[in-house]
Amino acid sequence: MLKNKIHIFSEPEETAESVAKLITAMLNEKVSAGKSLNIAISGGSTPNLLFGMLSGEYAEKINWEKIRFFWVDERCVEPTDKESNYGNVNKILLQHVPIPEANIFRMKGENVPIEEAVQYQNTLRNELPEVNGMPQFDLVLLGMGDDGHTASIFPGNLELLHSTESVAAAKHPQTGQNRITLTGSVICNAKHVAFVITGHSKAEVLESIMHEKGDFERFPTYYILTGCGDVELYLDHEAAERL
Repeated sequence: MLKNKIHIFSEPEETAESVAKLITAMLNEKVSAGKSLNIAISGGSTPNLLFGMLSGEYAEKINWEKIRFFWVDERCVEPTDKESNYGNVNKILLQHVPIPEANIFRMKGENVPIEEAVQYQNTLRNELPEVNGMPQFDLVLLGMGDDGHTASIFPGNLELLHSTESVAAAKHPQTGQNRITLTGSVICNAKHVAFVITGHSKAEVLESIMHEKGDFERFPTYYILTGCGDVELYLDHEAAERL
């Protein structure tokens, strides 16, 4: 079995709260050093629980002047579209907390994908410290799809794991929907990476990845877990049931 540190909780809400505590602790450490926390966030049902907690019971515990949000990936839709990752976070979190507009760095899904990928690369280059020739996040929060994809890096798109660029345009293999995504290179350059995975539908793929069974090598999540440095998993009981 892979050696990544795993945290398992009874319910998705407990999983989300554990990540909220992680963010709060990392932020407090940064604030004590007079710095800001640079975090890349993902979409999905469990992150929605997390964002709701951050805008609710954790809102008073967070120094919103010192947290800066970037995006792991984005669907190429208008920010008002119900599929927009930014729009979702804005509705659940950003509208409800006193975070400065200057601390929000969204991927603009309404733009031409390749052009926006280049633009977002420039944003990362300008806003983040460079380490090992790549921009460096303090924390990258990732999910995993039922097909083992993470960010918008899908099976069949494994070249995006090793791109020399930090951001790339991608397509959903079934729907053909255009996406913009961080690449594996910049994800693995982060100080800390946390997978947040919940639900019974993820259990079989997660078992294949963690135990290196079957066609595990086709799953992008496997390469992040084995190719990056500090990567942890935050799971609920259902996602972990086959581990």
